[in-house]
Amino acid sequence: MREKPTPAGRQGWLSVPRRSEDERLDPHVYERGMNGLTVTEATGRAFPRVMDILRRSGESYSEFEEQLVRQTIRAALISQVSRANLYRIAGILVADRRDEGAHRDTSLALAYVKALREAFLPRLSVGESVETPAGSGEVCYVSGDGANAVVRLFSSGRELWLPAAWLSRPDQTPEARAS
Repeated sequence: MREKPTPAGRQGWLSVPRRSEDERLDPHVYERGMNGLTVTEATGRAFPRVMDILRRSGESYSEFEEQLVRQTIRAALISQVSRANLYRIAGILVADRRDEGAHRDTSLALAYVKALREAFLPRLSVGESVETPAGSGEVCYVSGDGANAVVRLFSSGRELWLPAAWLSRPDQTPEARAS
């Protein structure tokens, strides 16, 4: 079997999709790049476009809501969700609100984060920001059974191995950080 040639400067194995949900690549692979972009570059392209789509509803968003959307987009990209799907979900939410009055009781930014998590990130995922007893940080690794995770603290850069039950997503305590 002959391997297909790849464009110059791109390693073909980075673009191979997972055959099953249990087959996960090392998260550090994504820092080096996938499909020609690093996660940071892909997030930098996707975030403003998603926010522009959400703002079509006429809403304005707090810094907390924007940070939550950015972090969720980053986690979704690490989990190999396409940017097209990120844009499509934002557009569907805006259209649903316009056409059917959906999600009137919450901001579309929070509805967007909830939709991404339900569709693509039901469990704790690499790249997500979480709150821990030691402070806030980013998930670097999740054990296969999802019971434990390595979290890099934002304040010190230390990495801690913690039970997943000790971690909470920022939107689970929005009243503490909103405004």
